[in-house]
Amino acid sequence: MGLGSVFSLVWFRLLLHAMGDPLMGLFQNFQALTRLGGLGDFGISGALSIKAGMMLGRKEDAELKDLLASARSLFLLLAGGLCLLFIALSPWLPDWLGFKTVAGAGSMTWLFVYGGLILALVIIGGYFASLNYAHSTVTWPIFPTVLFSQILAPLIHWRLAVLQMPLWVQMLPYLAAGTALTWLTWLMLKWAHPWLGDLTPLKKNRAQWRMLAQTSWWAYLITIGNVIYITTDRLVIGAVIGTREVPMYQVNYRVCELLITVIATASYVGLPKLTQWISSHNPADRERLLVETKRLSTFEIVSVCASVLGYLAFNNLFIRLWLDKAHEAPLALQFAFACNLAVTIGGNAGIQLSMRAGDKGLKYAGLAIAGTGLVNLALSILSVKLVSVYGLVFGLTGVAVATAVAQSLASIFLGAITCRHLGLSVGRWISRCWLLPVGFTLFGAVLKQLLPDNSLAHLGLLSVCYLGIFLVVCRITGLDHRLIRSEINQMRALFSKGK
Repeated sequence: MGLGSVFSLVWFRLLLHAMGDPLMGLFQNFQALTRLGGLGDFGISGALSIKAGMMLGRKEDAELKDLLASARSLFLLLAGGLCLLFIALSPWLPDWLGFKTVAGAGSMTWLFVYGGLILALVIIGGYFASLNYAHSTVTWPIFPTVLFSQILAPLIHWRLAVLQMPLWVQMLPYLAAGTALTWLTWLMLKWAHPWLGDLTPLKKNRAQWRMLAQTSWWAYLITIGNVIYITTDRLVIGAVIGTREVPMYQVNYRVCELLITVIATASYVGLPKLTQWISSHNPADRERLLVETKRLSTFEIVSVCASVLGYLAFNNLFIRLWLDKAHEAPLALQFAFACNLAVTIGGNAGIQLSMRAGDKGLKYAGLAIAGTGLVNLALSILSVKLVSVYGLVFGLTGVAVATAVAQSLASIFLGAITCRHLGLSVGRWISRCWLLPVGFTLFGAVLKQLLPDNSLAHLGLLSVCYLGIFLVVCRITGLDHRLIRSEINQMRALFSKGK
């Protein structure tokens, strides 16, 4: 995932120069819209992943086979129906959704036809991905994802952009990459656990459909909230201020976004086992759950501390070397982005485990994430509406702060739910997973304000100060040489056993 992140930075630079800010902004906003389109499975893939993981943990294989037969038919109906609906409405959707054509965009209707096809692919691929995840097959699927989605598809896109092809033609490599990934995801599922990858039989069981719908409703709210967090910032900025400002906002958040992806992916690998342990009635599994939860939280806090400090210290220099000085952002906006990074990763373990803390946990998570997502959206709209009064920097910073505030509310509330389920101290958890990350981010921003230059002297002194902060955080969270050695040994075992 780190390699893919580096490639994405290269492609962004090449595409920005080949397409220009207005067309690049339209491309980014359409990508955000396709993520919203992925909501079309109504959370069933997320519900199926959690349900299948719990049933595997309880060894309910026969019941799971019967459930999957009904789930397959439901996924096919959703994919086919929503794809046809999206394509049928494609002549009118651009106007309804406020997508205005820019130079080089080409046919907006064909662009939205592509959106319907990718929507169907996302739903079908979600079925196989959810089962891979439930069975803990989460490491090796990363490699084809990097190859197809982050190397080959952007390479072809860039060449098409240089040739000034219409935007819908430039998007076709991603459709081809998604098709290949769906096929490979299914193959990996068959190799890891053959009957989980069965494509037949297909059953119409209304009782099981209702059961999936009841579970998926809360998972759907979680998906809605997450998509609002991820996509609406650029959509709000593009709709009110203009797509020209989207690239500057995005490039300064880009490093934070990539760091969230990499750290969350590393944490994501361990969650299937935690899902099985939290649903198990075995006392040994419960004891291991508590140990591994603390381990996961320590990993996330230490990783996000290093990431935030590195971002604050070197983002301006990085933007200048990557693109140009014109795309640099003020420290206030960078601090807001850093807070979002700190809060999102610092409280990730509590948020993820709350979804797996029984049916009530999933319900609370759905309400909290969807509700705070709406808070994020409302505050973002308010911020851009005030641009005419307080200026562009205030509006963009307000959008980023809105995300950090909403994410803080979700992190604190769902962390408390996890603590009550596991019998942990709520106050200690909040101090460790929210107050500590936000505190060192604020301290890091103050130091950056005192040492703002990109000169060798300022960056060197700032790095020494940040190293001291980092060592303090390691001490507080309990990171020591034994934990580091254990992580290294697990990585060696992963590759030596070929798992």
